[in-house]
Amino acid sequence: MIRIVLLAGLALSAAPAFAQAETLPRFEALEQQLQTLEQRQADDLGAARDRERARAALPGSGVSEAERGLHDLDYQRQRNALLLQAEQDRQRVQRERDLAAAALPNMRVARSSTAVVTSPEAYLLPPAPPGKYYARVQGRFVLVDGASELVENVLPAQPTDPTADVPAGPRPLPDFSLPGRRVSPNSVLVIRDPGAINLPTAPAGQFYARVEGRIVLVEARTEMPLSVVRPG
Repeated sequence: MIRIVLLAGLALSAAPAFAQAETLPRFEALEQQLQTLEQRQADDLGAARDRERARAALPGSGVSEAERGLHDLDYQRQRNALLLQAEQDRQRVQRERDLAAAALPNMRVARSSTAVVTSPEAYLLPPAPPGKYYARVQGRFVLVDGASELVENVLPAQPTDPTADVPAGPRPLPDFSLPGRRVSPNSVLVIRDPGAINLPTAPAGQFYARVEGRIVLVEARTEMPLSVVRPG
């Protein structure tokens, strides 16, 4: 029994150091969930800052200029930390994709693999040279040597290539361009008399609010800013 275990271990350690062709799934639903989570964190952070500013602006709030400055510094620190974490996560994902792309020339694609392209003409590929065949790996067409089953050439990407299996690009960073994000219709930030500051009547289901020194148009149903109207 011990001999069998030792032989199995030797066999594994002596296996060729070539990657096998595997289709890397695109977890688009997970990517979207992560994007939504990051944006919600940015939204909540901006909304908390706006509530603090609105409270400090109330008569008799007792909040000094120094305290306002400290609150703004704390917001900036949390904002920078959120952006740094998001950027580091994207850099990690990009490094993984770069390593996978760099490993393509050392990849083995067996003739029996589902990655083998059986109809090159369907993808506007010329006939493969004798003893070679095409495969589609990690969103790229590759030319494989039939004898060794190793990738010997990665074809340049073409506009006519499929895109469904191409690894998704890095997610966009959280958007802080629309301040405050969620604004309740009952918030003190809401502009009750737009005409007094030369604003037209807001469209039905929308209202104006003054947030972080800007006037934004907000959708009442979602309480989400739609656009920046002008500096406030």
